[in-house]
Amino acid sequence: MEQVDRSSRRGRRMGEEGFSLSELLVVVVIIGILIRIAYPAINSLRAYSEAAMMTMGTTLQAAQREAVARQHDVIVVFNTAGGRLQLIFDADNSGGQNGAERVRGVALERAVVFGRGAAPARAFGAGPLNFDDSKNTLTFHRNGSASATGGMYLTTVRGAAGTAKWARDARAIEVVRSTGRIEWFRYSGAAWIRGF
Repeated sequence: MEQVDRSSRRGRRMGEEGFSLSELLVVVVIIGILIRIAYPAINSLRAYSEAAMMTMGTTLQAAQREAVARQHDVIVVFNTAGGRLQLIFDADNSGGQNGAERVRGVALERAVVFGRGAAPARAFGAGPLNFDDSKNTLTFHRNGSASATGGMYLTTVRGAAGTAKWARDARAIEVVRSTGRIEWFRYSGAAWIRGF
């Protein structure tokens, strides 16, 4: 009888000092489930920057094509603080909006801002928006050319904080002045890669 009491006391002491194997397994399983639930949400932010790059790039391409097709300027006004751009279909080629000329706004995807975060700058400059005419506007002319050479950066809000961990969220769009060509780039963590 004495032997049983000692072993039960020893078992109670060990139980007070640590966790049983079954308790540890339950905790590990719960942590695994939480990671499986949270991981897609964390990575979906990169998809937002990809979608924003596609939206902004195709909007600029459409503006250039509209200028050629309609034979009038299309002015793109960037609002980096507001996370949007505005297209002015300048039918009278006056350099601004007059009367009944069409205007269209395009906003960035949610959780995306203008900027590059920790990604290195491309040749067109380091700021969120860089055109060689130093304005926050870009005009596509009826011959398809652009008013300036330059580009813009897009990244997620977590990437904008400048942490190297999220540098891969950065995207860049460049405009070639003479042809009005739009080029897309994504940062791989080591280099800028052309295309989408």
